[in-house]
Amino acid sequence: MKKRESATSIETNVSFAREEELAEKLKTWIAELPPNSSECQRLLEIQRHYDELLHTAQLLTRMGDRLQSRLRAANDTLAQKNAEIAAYNHQLQEKNRQLQETLEALQASQRRRKALTVLGLTTIIIFIVTELIEYYIENTGSQIASQWANLISIGLKALVALAFKPLEDLVQDFLARYVKEKPTPTS
Repeated sequence: MKKRESATSIETNVSFAREEELAEKLKTWIAELPPNSSECQRLLEIQRHYDELLHTAQLLTRMGDRLQSRLRAANDTLAQKNAEIAAYNHQLQEKNRQLQETLEALQASQRRRKALTVLGLTTIIIFIVTELIEYYIENTGSQIASQWANLISIGLKALVALAFKPLEDLVQDFLARYVKEKPTPTS
């Protein structure tokens, strides 16, 4: 930062060199005139106003240079803070993405657990029903009906065993749609 300030002050000195040279020439001209002449008095008045104007311009330029330096420093600080904020935003977005993935995995796990519970209960009920049907047919029917009851019971059990995974997926999909349609409470 110091290099910029010194470079600016060098530019300021160079930019007023011509004006300072003109002020020196004016002093030389006044010195060549007789001291009590009206021209000398007018030139002294002009010189005084010109020196005031020159000093005011130099002062304003130095102040402007300092303010420009402060503005540059403030802009650099803002740029740095903006970069930090952008980095924090990126980190937050990444954490949000990870949190969303974890939440989705948790919801999928809950749906799977519910689906397994529903299918487990359904399977138990189907096995109990097939056993009751088989028992009823064996006790009330003839030998041929008893053989058919065994085949029907084995067939129903095989059907339940083969349909278990597709039914689990179907129940999971149903639960997933139910969870998406159900409004989530906001904290």
